[in-house]
Amino acid sequence: MTIDAIKKLFLTCLLTAAFCMHFVVKAEPKIKLGVTERCPYVCAENSANQGVLVDIIKRIFEKKGVTVEIQFFPLNRAMRMLENNVIDGVVGILQRNALQLVYPAKSIGQVQYVMYTSGNSDWLYTGLNSLKGKILGVEAGKSYGIFDSYIQRHTKDNRVIYQNYGNNSTANLLKLLENQYIDILFEDKNVLDFHLKRKKNKKLIEGGVIPPDHLYVGFSPNNQQANTYAEIVTMGITEMRQSGELAKVMANYGLTDWENQVAIERDPFAGNYVERLETNFNFKSGGKKIESATLIFEGSTAKYGGYWQYAAKFKESLERLSVGQLKVNLKFGVTTEHDIVMNIAEGKSHMGMVATNNLSPFAPSLGFLSLPYMFPNEDSIKKLFNDPLMKKIADRTGLESNVRPLSFFIGGYRLLANSAKPVRTTADLQGLRIRVPRNQLMVEAFRSWGIEPVPLPWTGIWPALESGVIQGQENPINIIFDGVNKTEEVWDVLKYITNIHYFMFTAPHMMSESFYRQLTPHSQMLVQQAAREAEVYSWSLVKKEDDKMTQFAKTKGMIFVDPLNEVGDWQAKARSIWPEFYFRVGGKELIDEVLDVIK
Repeated sequence: MTIDAIKKLFLTCLLTAAFCMHFVVKAEPKIKLGVTERCPYVCAENSANQGVLVDIIKRIFEKKGVTVEIQFFPLNRAMRMLENNVIDGVVGILQRNALQLVYPAKSIGQVQYVMYTSGNSDWLYTGLNSLKGKILGVEAGKSYGIFDSYIQRHTKDNRVIYQNYGNNSTANLLKLLENQYIDILFEDKNVLDFHLKRKKNKKLIEGGVIPPDHLYVGFSPNNQQANTYAEIVTMGITEMRQSGELAKVMANYGLTDWENQVAIERDPFAGNYVERLETNFNFKSGGKKIESATLIFEGSTAKYGGYWQYAAKFKESLERLSVGQLKVNLKFGVTTEHDIVMNIAEGKSHMGMVATNNLSPFAPSLGFLSLPYMFPNEDSIKKLFNDPLMKKIADRTGLESNVRPLSFFIGGYRLLANSAKPVRTTADLQGLRIRVPRNQLMVEAFRSWGIEPVPLPWTGIWPALESGVIQGQENPINIIFDGVNKTEEVWDVLKYITNIHYFMFTAPHMMSESFYRQLTPHSQMLVQQAAREAEVYSWSLVKKEDDKMTQFAKTKGMIFVDPLNEVGDWQAKARSIWPEFYFRVGGKELIDEVLDVIK
């Protein structure tokens, strides 16, 4: 090749490179996001205003020079498109519905589901018993928080749950409510208000509210830019809130910043609450009282753990005290805690044991036990459980849910265990996915500490830990070691434990209220006495086992740390949520009675 030919070839390559570089530099980055129409969050594709979530996301990314391409799909299809890398993310999703995705640290919106009735109904949600004889209208495939287990349980019974499939779900369910084909419509308040603006003289009554859930944009973990996108959203929503831009976007849709929303509730505990519960309690007295029976006692945990040992002691005590007239059949590790509550309420089993937080959504008067930092020490809770006030609370609980607490297993404080790092302050929680039970008080406690926790049933904890979907859980040490569905040793999965004191773990020994009322007074006394013996036995046992297990965990390399500034940091933030929950935990009057006792 001649010198001239070489020069010509070099010039051609240089020009080609410059030409290519020009297009690389000029090309604008683009992100494809899937959305599901649900105004005012995401409105119709051809509407002037595409929805508050779309507006927020577009503003955030376009400030970074990233073009946002919005694609409309039903949610299930959007998730498939995300799995197949056709789109980069999904807008307006609840974290618990897709744990595998990469999320920003900040939410981009909030939903709050309300139970609506029509006409002049005075119905209020006061526990499981208040749902008897009612048809609840819901949208198929949607999550309704703590009521998911109830809906799933009755999903094939249209005398209990009516599910709407397809488009226009809210409008369809509204028609059914207006025509009295359903008794209760379960819908997000913002979505319903949007629909009602199109109608005149359509007044609905709020009969019950569940705590809000946060909406996120989730990105595919297969996308190399997922973490970058998540960080852009975190910073972007923070900047919009600080500058006032977020308030303007929200106001355009008649909404306010979800961090500043204050729920206005009808107080279900006002007035003659217990008398109303007794009037509405469906129990037919009469007939011969029960003196002998075999009682089914259910638990979700594995055999030979703390619950099991309590139950075994109760079985021994009751069979001894009744001279074999009342026998107990233990069934453990076969179902979820929410199903145990509903089995007892429906008469499919006689008794069982679940964590208080898994009963209280269905029996509000027991909810005070789940208030974060309610009990400063173990002596305070033991004092309460020995006080006559607990008889009043047990009566109320039975009337609310058909589930009566007989006694309590105390498992010590719920500790924070994780696989990633020592956690001493609430700021150290950043970047961790921590499992909590499906109880809104516990969810909101973690939100007050700056992270979005992951509500999972008991049976799902260890699969999620071992797969890396979550990095930690909070439970007493004995419950952490009493896991089910685990294939690895605890110390191989969880490394660090923080000795926080935010929640004293309690688990009521529950009995069907209807069945309890059918027992003879003598049999009731024997059941109560056996439960009391098992309670005292288990409290002593748990303390010894906790000390022993803690030492064992340390020998396996697990690291225990104490929180820093627990009162000023952890406690102050968590107790700030109390006023929002009085109407869900028995009312402020009941809380004050409890505080008077434990003081």
